[in-house]
Amino acid sequence: MPFWPSEGPSGPVGTAERPSFVFQCYLDDSGTSGLPVVTMAGFLSTMDHWEYLEPRFDEIMRRYDVGDIFHAREFQNTKPPFGGWSKIKKRTFVEELFSVAHRRMWGISVTVNKAGIEQEKKNGRFQNESPIGVCFSSIMIKIISEPNLSPAIKRNGLSFLVESGNRNNAGIERFFHLMAKMPIFEGALRSISFIPKQACRAIQVADFLAFYSRRHMRNHDRFAGKMILPQSPYLAVIERHVPLWQKGGYGAPKTTPLNIKDFSNVSDFRAAFSDLAKK
Repeated sequence: MPFWPSEGPSGPVGTAERPSFVFQCYLDDSGTSGLPVVTMAGFLSTMDHWEYLEPRFDEIMRRYDVGDIFHAREFQNTKPPFGGWSKIKKRTFVEELFSVAHRRMWGISVTVNKAGIEQEKKNGRFQNESPIGVCFSSIMIKIISEPNLSPAIKRNGLSFLVESGNRNNAGIERFFHLMAKMPIFEGALRSISFIPKQACRAIQVADFLAFYSRRHMRNHDRFAGKMILPQSPYLAVIERHVPLWQKGGYGAPKTTPLNIKDFSNVSDFRAAFSDLAKK
């Protein structure tokens, strides 16, 4: 299955549509839960696909009496409006939701260990980055350098939609604008907007991915990636319909001698990274 949807609801994707990445940041906002990881995750597609998917997501959720806002945590805990739902009903709901998105969007998730970032700061690295900043930069580099995505993004640019109300949003916005000015991105990073969860179903679906991806990656983090644990059945449903890239960092993040500030375009960076991997 290709990373990029090859056709829209009424034919091939045109060159005028701008890809938009709708994602949800899932963070330990209280500071007391002790969760060791931060996850940023969401979906990428063109605006014509989002316009096709939004009413279909809404129709499915209303048919299941989900209400105006789909909360992944309530879904996981089978609390209202999901009270009394059987495992079969929950699986069927997720299957219906993502089957309409079949090959129309691309999922991406990055998870980092918070303690690992803080330890590296003591060693002089990541001085100006938070754990969520590391996630965000990883996502942008992955999207912009993916061979099946980068041509469309270079032509039309890339917009980000983020759920509003998060205490880290100011830092995310600042980091976006810093990266947008870097020559390597060739002006492709166009805009970032913050929207409330009730504004669209796409941001709620992104929340669903972030919630289950963080649970999955947290389990991996417990064993430093040395033990492969079963994947959530809901992530398996998503992956059956939507190409999904999940990346987790265990302990201190690894870096390469390459610095994106030293490159004028993504193609050169990708070639240098490929050569480094062969050594």
